[in-house]
Amino acid sequence: MAAPSFPAASPADPLYGAPVIDPGETSAAIGDRLAGGLLAPAGRGWRIAAAGAAALSLACAGLQWALSRSFLDEAGAGWWIGLAAGCLMISGLLLLAGVAWGCGIGRLTQTAALLCAALAALHPGAVDPMTLAGLLAASLGLWTVALLPDLAVLRDRLAGQPGTLRARLYRLAAAGWHGSALQWLVWGRASRGLALLGIVAAVAVLTDLALSVALRFDRHDTLRPVALVVEAVLSGAGLTAALAVALRRILGLDGLVTGRHLDILGRLILAFGLAALYCHVTESVTALLYGDAAERTALSEKLLGDEAPAFRTLMIAGLLPTQLFWIGAVRRNAPALGLIGAVVAAGLRADHGAVAPADATANGLADVLTGAAAFLGPLGLFVLGLLLIVRLVPPVSIAETRQLALAVNVRAAPDMLERFAPSRAGFGAVFTSEAGLAEAARGLSVLDRPPRFDAFGPVPLPEAAAALHRDERALSRLALLGAVLGAGLFLAVQGAMAGPRDGAVAAFSWAMLTIPACSAAVLGGGFGIATALALALRTGRPEGAPPAGLGGYFVLTILSPVGALDPAALARRLHGLPPSAGRPLAIYGPGLSEARR
Repeated sequence: MAAPSFPAASPADPLYGAPVIDPGETSAAIGDRLAGGLLAPAGRGWRIAAAGAAALSLACAGLQWALSRSFLDEAGAGWWIGLAAGCLMISGLLLLAGVAWGCGIGRLTQTAALLCAALAALHPGAVDPMTLAGLLAASLGLWTVALLPDLAVLRDRLAGQPGTLRARLYRLAAAGWHGSALQWLVWGRASRGLALLGIVAAVAVLTDLALSVALRFDRHDTLRPVALVVEAVLSGAGLTAALAVALRRILGLDGLVTGRHLDILGRLILAFGLAALYCHVTESVTALLYGDAAERTALSEKLLGDEAPAFRTLMIAGLLPTQLFWIGAVRRNAPALGLIGAVVAAGLRADHGAVAPADATANGLADVLTGAAAFLGPLGLFVLGLLLIVRLVPPVSIAETRQLALAVNVRAAPDMLERFAPSRAGFGAVFTSEAGLAEAARGLSVLDRPPRFDAFGPVPLPEAAAALHRDERALSRLALLGAVLGAGLFLAVQGAMAGPRDGAVAAFSWAMLTIPACSAAVLGGGFGIATALALALRTGRPEGAPPAGLGGYFVLTILSPVGALDPAALARRLHGLPPSAGRPLAIYGPGLSEARR
């Protein structure tokens, strides 16, 4: 599972008609905008929004407690589970596919998945606790690991303020990240491993939710699990579209979240909206033409009975608006995309029975107020959590967008060297691209007594890792071992807890055991991946690491035993390389004056 490598191609694509990243974006500009915006003081608008979200949550919680003696409803749990699973599946598929445009919305989907999973965990249990724990752990693990390189950027930005709370926080959170080729390699594999585990956890929790619905209504519909998965991805895409449009506008991220992202999200909503409509229409037609009396009664209840308001809300707000994206102008219009995405995501809540019946009863107004509070209260918590997160971490991945900019923008690479303090511990060569670094490493490796190399950079370094023969196989083994141990431990505990009245069939049926066991395997696999990543980060800053001021460049460090390295001869050899074969931008080392091209 190597790190993604974006092809060097024109940023414009005739299919979508817009660049995947603005042609003027550079590596330095991306870091300045995303990191600088976080480190600047919070504005008045952010404070007002955070206070409003907190006040809304408290007011809704108080109202719901006064009316129903509870803060959260069980019906809302299914909606938040669907949102979390949908966002996690989108994020996981983007990472596994390695698509170039995924870096613009990947962090948004990961953040939304984490917040929605946390809110689902606060609701009364609608699924097995193990499947919900697997969903929450996978969301948290993927979000945390994906943040590591960006946290190191923020840590380095605050290097001149070591005593501040934020500097200490980012230094601790970066966990010893220094951007070596081996760390990038392990990071890429860990991200993809957690993405795969996240997809498994999402499917497991949605299957568990479908089984709980079937048991509650005593109806086993084969389309229900499929419809839940489709609607989960649809709601996740709608939420992502709303967040992308809002943050793009508020934070000025037009160059990183471009019109192409909006067009792709619109197409995704359209495709899954069609699939969800197919599931519901097929279910209704099959019950009408081939169903028994019970199925036709259930269909009549859904169309004309107590479930009719929820069904109409689902169709009018959750599914039919997706068909507006057949129109290209609507699909590529940012306000329209954000509004429709939000309406679709909210409308799909009706499929979990969250809409109050339309017929008036003695408690009709109280029911409506309780339902509104149960919807708006957790929504306020979601907005509050999102506002806090965007003040702590970048809403778009710095590392991935830098990699994309270097791949598709001609002027993305730095063209002048910043001032830096030369290192006393080693000898190094500074490059503007990974390709130059890798070519230089290959050129120096043919020496009779080649020195020891290491590579550092601001983005993943798959080519440099291959040139330096870096590899790491412990992660896959630890992930597999952790998954097996997690599932095995869960099965052993369940077997020990199964009483004689449960019976072997009930205690070990697939519905009651297999799905939670998959989630236990996700927990164990995630623990194994975290262990492998911790081993790669445990050494801290290595000997000969690049000096301060070179965080945005590609650096080849050269270390050899005392007396085995002739710095002047090595510098002459590096400067003698042709420009296309890795000539450095600068060379530094003990007793060696800085040399520039």
